[in-house]
Amino acid sequence: MPAEGTARPRVVIIGAGFGGLRAARALRKAPVDVVLVDRHNYHLFQPLLYQVATAGLEPEQIARPVRAILRRQSNAEFRMTEVTGLEPAANRIVTTDGPIPYDYLILAVGGETNYFGLEGVPQHGFGLKDIPEAIRIRNHVLHAFERAMLEPDPEQRRAELTFIVVGGGPTGVEMAGALSELIRLVLVKDYPRLNFKDVRVLLLEATDRLLAPMPSRLREAAAETLWRKHVETRFGATVADYDGARVRLKSGEVIPARTLIWAAGVKAVSLTGRLGLAT
Repeated sequence: MPAEGTARPRVVIIGAGFGGLRAARALRKAPVDVVLVDRHNYHLFQPLLYQVATAGLEPEQIARPVRAILRRQSNAEFRMTEVTGLEPAANRIVTTDGPIPYDYLILAVGGETNYFGLEGVPQHGFGLKDIPEAIRIRNHVLHAFERAMLEPDPEQRRAELTFIVVGGGPTGVEMAGALSELIRLVLVKDYPRLNFKDVRVLLLEATDRLLAPMPSRLREAAAETLWRKHVETRFGATVADYDGARVRLKSGEVIPARTLIWAAGVKAVSLTGRLGLAT
């Protein structure tokens, strides 16, 4: 039965990411009414978040209003709200602004950062899954250089200028390379009193290779590019803990660092668990 007595079935799509928007657009000529739901009113191009984090792009350059995307789709509407539950027996989702009935439901909620149970990492480090996180990284890097300028102790100053990126996938590789470029090409001019030999950008990868699913020629090219950008790449380096001042590896090695950016994996968003779905 169509929801709320309407003439056409209602398809509710949760999530305005790539999957949700693709599903909505695929239904543009179907005899259905589409309701797209997301807690943000913009579609984020996540692959370029690292550019926002390193001041290469501004947030508005990688985010587009969802309503503008759907403007010419007459059978679609957008609702900005937070989904808090699912009532399958009643064919409706529960949101912070009330229930939304559906005839068909599409879950396109994406993923969130997987910290693999390391409590210190989300507490003291940074993820890179949304615009606020990217802006926090950008501000933190600049503040690290300001603190380093005022730090009289050489050891503490080196810790301020040590930037660790965890994860040798596309996000980690791009983030480490762009961060090193920002430091070597821009910040070196803004902080002439600092000794840039104290600056380190380390990319830690738990396995024995970068960009594991990709062809070997691309992996080798990425490694060569990082080397030219002065990024130190460490393989077999599994993070065991981070307290905001030092990274402890499973090998027992400790690396003093005030910055850790986590790009080591994703998992299904917590919403799926709250909805009682297997992940």
